[in-house]
Amino acid sequence: MSHAYREDLSWIHDLGFGDLARNAGELLLRKLAEEGIDAGRVIDLGCGSGVLAAMVSDAGYDVLGIDLSPAMIELASERVPDGRFLCESLLSAELPSCVAVVAVGECFNYRFDENVSREALRGLFGRIHAALQPGGLLLFDAAEPGRLAGEGQLKTHVDGGDWALLMSAEEDPEARRLIRCITSFRRVGDLFRRDDECHEMDLLPADELLADLSSAGFDAELLEDYAGYALPAGLRGFLAKARRID
Repeated sequence: MSHAYREDLSWIHDLGFGDLARNAGELLLRKLAEEGIDAGRVIDLGCGSGVLAAMVSDAGYDVLGIDLSPAMIELASERVPDGRFLCESLLSAELPSCVAVVAVGECFNYRFDENVSREALRGLFGRIHAALQPGGLLLFDAAEPGRLAGEGQLKTHVDGGDWALLMSAEEDPEARRLIRCITSFRRVGDLFRRDDECHEMDLLPADELLADLSSAGFDAELLEDYAGYALPAGLRGFLAKARRID
């Protein structure tokens, strides 16, 4: 298994890239309130540094966060001391009974686990449905083919003062794969420390995911935004509700 999102990239991601998780958390809390669910466990898959987990915990829910990055788990544990966090693969971690599951930030696309496959993802949807209480919610986003506009290539950079990122990405439409390579620079004392990571992702068509969710026992809808935060091109949001068995 890959140990992507090492210390420096995790630290930078926490500082500069939390808006998606914050707005997803706002939407999740609103939807739980609409369902009359004001207590219970929320499982945060690919919890990252715990931005969304903190919102859920502060709202009075129990939190279980799961992530494959030890650095992210350390940040999340510091941010949400009342939460429970496990450094495990999403594909094999035990999922206890819960009222909601959330997976924000292309968690289901990454190929960090050597066991990643479409069949494994379908199995995960089934395990999530089994863990959810009737009427429970699944909120996630996924990158689909066309995630990179134009010719399927992208180069960009972000300067955060004490940190910077250089990012290049390339999409293979035939393989439905995307590779994103990130060079990070983090100030340590008077110097900047460099690290390099490459992340490989499967691109998942929205219509196929909707069919998989239905087969797993969910009623699902597509989202274009999280609480007013517009999702970028090629990233689709999903809100799914576990069907009640009468």
